[in-house]
Amino acid sequence: MSAATPFPDPRDKAAVRRWMRENRRPGGAAPGTPEEFAAVQRRRLLHGDEAGPAPRRRLDVALTGADTDTHTVRISVLGAFLSNLQESVAAVAQALTGRPTGSAPIPRHIRESTALSAAAVYPSSFGVELYGPDPDGIDPSDRMGTLPTILDDAVDTVFDVIDVSEGSEEADDRLAERLTTLGPRAMKHLGSLTGGLSDAGLGLSAAWHSGGHTRSSRWTAAGAMRVRTVCEESEFRPGGTVTVRGWLGSVSALRGTVEIRTDDGGIVRASSAEEVTRDLGRHFGKRVEAEVEVTDVRGAGGRRRRIYAVRSLRGA
Repeated sequence: MSAATPFPDPRDKAAVRRWMRENRRPGGAAPGTPEEFAAVQRRRLLHGDEAGPAPRRRLDVALTGADTDTHTVRISVLGAFLSNLQESVAAVAQALTGRPTGSAPIPRHIRESTALSAAAVYPSSFGVELYGPDPDGIDPSDRMGTLPTILDDAVDTVFDVIDVSEGSEEADDRLAERLTTLGPRAMKHLGSLTGGLSDAGLGLSAAWHSGGHTRSSRWTAAGAMRVRTVCEESEFRPGGTVTVRGWLGSVSALRGTVEIRTDDGGIVRASSAEEVTRDLGRHFGKRVEAEVEVTDVRGAGGRRRRIYAVRSLRGA
């Protein structure tokens, strides 16, 4: 619902107060000061307006650690942290949609769907509220109908990495498995994010608010260092292309993933290129022949694994 009259020039205090009186909600007192008006606007952004769109998703993050006791942090650390956080979320989103590339540009619709904006700060060494994009501000052709899911899945995956890295040392293999499947680009940005934290001796606390639910995690400097080690010590090498024949079982057009049961009973789990993803439904449950790109990964500790990506798919 829009106001009956446009908001006046903020420098005209009398006009602002008059506008607030004329446009106040029934049953509610109009804000009497600019500070009260700012608080009302912030509540609407956070909780939504009963007459307007649903509230935007929100990520609260704060740097933690002994070096933050004075509630200050170097600008060089802060700027790199925010930039690396944004790039990590975008790269993870790209990996989850079936394109865990190393250097190709991240598609515009993924950039738009995962863009975070700082709205307010709160007391800490550095605490900031970051909001996801306004769905009404995204070009429908760039949404692909998955705006909430792409951002939610990307942030949830980053939180999964945080939680696994804070586990016991026995979880190192699980951490490496979780990270390497995201591909070299996501690992590069997560490595930069955790490298900046560990170099500064910092951790972070984070909370993700989405759809009426909240998920919280804490990342210690030690946990961040474990992620950094896996990211920096993992090597990705092209392993060529192979032809896989079998039955197309589990598919996810949203995530861009497939599972093919081969003739010898094995299961190949792979991501799929965007043009392949569009045809997954047509081949589901049928015998297929797929050209699969293989990437060999040597992780921290010397363990080796393979990542598969379907580049073409046809009926067999």
